[in-house]
Order: sequence, then C-alpha cells, then structure tokens
Amino acid sequence: MLAFNQYGVINKQRSTLVFIHGFCQNNTCFQEQVLFFKDSHAIVLVDLPGFGNSKAIQAHSIVEMADCVIGLLDQLGIENFIPLGHSMGAYVALALANKVPLRLKGLGLIHSTAKADSPERIAKRIQTKEFIVTNGMEPYVKAFIPGLFLEQNNNTEWVNEAIVRGLNASQTGIVEAVPAMMQRPDLTPMLSELSVPVFWAIGKYDTLLPELDLFAQAATCKFAHIAYLKNSAHMGLIEEPEAFNTALLNYLDLLE
Repeated sequence: MLAFNQYGVINKQRSTLVFIHGFCQNNTCFQEQVLFFKDSHAIVLVDLPGFGNSKAIQAHSIVEMADCVIGLLDQLGIENFIPLGHSMGAYVALALANKVPLRLKGLGLIHSTAKADSPERIAKRIQTKEFIVTNGMEPYVKAFIPGLFLEQNNNTEWVNEAIVRGLNASQTGIVEAVPAMMQRPDLTPMLSELSVPVFWAIGKYDTLLPELDLFAQAATCKFAHIAYLKNSAHMGLIEEPEAFNTALLNYLDLLE
C-alpha cells in the first residue's frame, strides 16, 4: 500500500481531497494546503511509488500509479473524492478520472497538462533517464528542482526544501517514473466529456507548460475554474500559497 498522511475526519457528505505530488517530490509539498484545508475538509496525501515513504515498483505506468491510489482509497473506505494532482500527479489524477469517473466529484490539474508528450519532450525524458542511470539521482535533482521555481525564488528555502524532498526518493522510483510519463496517452478528448468541474492552476512563468496552451485546454472543459498565478513558475502551490488556496477554496465551494 502507498504511504500516506491523512487529516480531518472522513465525511460522507463531503468529498475527500486527495493531493498527489509531482515528479521528484512527495506528499509534504502540500504543507500549506494542509494548514489551510484541514479544519474544513478531509485530506489524504499520497506518496507515489518510489517517492517519499512509498516503496518503488518495477516497470510501473501512470495507470498503475492510479491503481495504487484507488487501492489505498478503497482500504480507507473513501468512495467519493477529488484528486488534486501537481504536474506528474495530475497525470495520475487524469487516469483516475478515466478509470473511476463516477467516484470523482471534481478534478484538479495543478501546473499540468492532459496532452501526451511531444516527440521533443520524449527525447528529453530519455536523456533524463540516461543521465540518472549514469550519474545517479542526486546531481539530477539538484539541477532540476531550481528551474521549477520563478528565477527570483530559486535560492530560497522553498527550493532547498524541494531538493530535500526530491532526494527522499529511490533512484528506481525516479527512473521508472520517466518512461511512465512519456508513455501516457493523450487525454485531452476526455476533458470535454467530464461532467465534473475542473480546477486548473496555471503559472504565468512556467517554462515547462506554456500558459496559452493550458488556457486552451481549460476552454474545452464543460466547466473550468482557473487559478492564474502571476508570480509563479511551476510550483504555485508553494510560491503563491495564499492565492492558490483561495482559488481552490472558491472552486470547492462551487461543488457543494
């Protein structure tokens, strides 16, 4: 079973918030969200396979990660939930929406995309895997993490904490996650079919995901609620927690 942390009391009248971290992170990246929501919502924070305190599994896919999350929620007796995924975690959230749509009461895509990897992105992921296999994960994590933050923030305590989280993973977990990401399917057609409102967090200075492309994806949803974070890159949940949390609360209020 996945390692997890749980806060609040499960309330069958209100869906549980399930936060799913991104690549080279773990569930402690959601500290600001826990502080903000723990008194009003039940929260489950998961560590994906090979990250944080979860053991790695061989040759896993995004769908297999989603299966692990479903297994955890089943064991906890949680039927209805709102997956809120950051980056790679949103790929898992999208897979959950594809597998168990009737159990979802909402969906959150935090600095992420429903598109499959482009050929250029796949090539970069292959290089990433080769680099880690050759040099180990530590030099990769230390080089990768600062670029996720707005440049003026990249020497702050936020970055140092994110690097520590990145190093609190198994090399197997990181290496296996790379092909899982690049082999995931394009789920953009599903966006227009979803019956639940979709929460989007978009960073103005995110170098990994062009904002205009994400706005275009959001426009295909039947209902989208957008948190446009104008002082963030790829880590708005940390870089602008107040704006992020307020926008997420407004979204959740719409679901009640």
